[in-house]
Amino acid sequence: MLAGCAGGASPSPFGTVAAAARHAAATEKVLYSFGGGTDGGDPTGSLVFDAAGSIYGAAHFGGITTCGGNYGGGCGVVFELSPKGSSWNETALYAFGDGTDGGFPNAGPVLDKHGNLYGTASTGGNSSCSLGCGLVYELRATRGGKWAEDVLHAFSGGDGQFPNAVLLSAAGGAFYSTTWYGGSSGNGTVFSLTPSGKHWQEQVLHSFAGGSDGESPAGGVVSDASGNLYGTTYKYDGSNDGIAFELRKPSWKDRLLYTFTDNGGGENPYAGLTAGGKGRLYGTAIESGPNDGGVAFELSAGKKHRWTQSVLHAFGASGDGNSPYGGIVADAAGNLYGTTVFGGASNYGTVYELSPESGGKWSEQILYSFTGGNDGGYPSGSLALDSSGNLYGTASNGGTGGAGVVFEIRPSTALRAR
Repeated sequence: MLAGCAGGASPSPFGTVAAAARHAAATEKVLYSFGGGTDGGDPTGSLVFDAAGSIYGAAHFGGITTCGGNYGGGCGVVFELSPKGSSWNETALYAFGDGTDGGFPNAGPVLDKHGNLYGTASTGGNSSCSLGCGLVYELRATRGGKWAEDVLHAFSGGDGQFPNAVLLSAAGGAFYSTTWYGGSSGNGTVFSLTPSGKHWQEQVLHSFAGGSDGESPAGGVVSDASGNLYGTTYKYDGSNDGIAFELRKPSWKDRLLYTFTDNGGGENPYAGLTAGGKGRLYGTAIESGPNDGGVAFELSAGKKHRWTQSVLHAFGASGDGNSPYGGIVADAAGNLYGTTVFGGASNYGTVYELSPESGGKWSEQILYSFTGGNDGGYPSGSLALDSSGNLYGTASNGGTGGAGVVFEIRPSTALRAR
């Protein structure tokens, strides 16, 4: 539904965001520490909840004891964390083998209303690529508590290679996402996957050509109420700075929204975009910016479909976070949350909050600085936000097992009272 904006502005395709509230600092609780064995290790993607309160995610390594001689260790797992009193139990639902079933999932899964999980594996599948071209999978629970995998699509290179991002669920059971490589020019794609009877139909919506068209989309895509898609590419040919793009239905015509350059606006957006109110998109770029530690930015739609970029926060100052690889999540009050891989008090990364203030300015607060010990370190994925204002995420390093953690950031009493 389109929402009108004050002052006679154009209606927003992304809905509205309420006025912001200031938050106090938060504390961290480790829900699970990975050991790097059959339970998995190096979790880098986002998390998803089911109605019973269980958490699902993917670990890049671990699972089976060998992985075809590649990288050592296992090929990754999809896991579930189930609450049990004040603790959590971890179950590896599926361990990838890096063959036709895929391997090395970088992004977390998504969940449908029936409890099935869907995601991407960056390798395996079709053998026409070295290590396989990657695939899209479905995991479904079977009798006896086991989970079975169905390969919905195995990429072959020309239709995409190395799917790195989370899937976007759409009407009719369709999915949209990106591949880092492949396509007609080898520079990556945006694709759709649509159910057709008992089969799935993949369509390349756009093949990046490099140059001003961009290349290597690392993050996924987000849609507006009309079904148009928005995203970023990590690279922009020789300058390697990246772009923000739009694909408009029904022809999926590609339109450049913004080109990242080394002019203080950040470079190399690794995550996708987040839809905000009043025709705004939020994102992060991992490099450059005024403090040379990356930026959180806003893209705003203006007249005649012209977009402008503004820096909400420049990372990299002393004690601040650095290199925001993860995307942004927004709460109902308009505050934004994310992670940085580096920086903070111990240089093991941070969880941060950005709050809008009067005059169009934004203030940053570090909610938590990781130490690299039992609390984890180097968080690179986007956060998940529950209805109580708690934040959940993954850190790829640290924990009691040394192979990363799933963590919860609990708001303070002042935050809960907002």
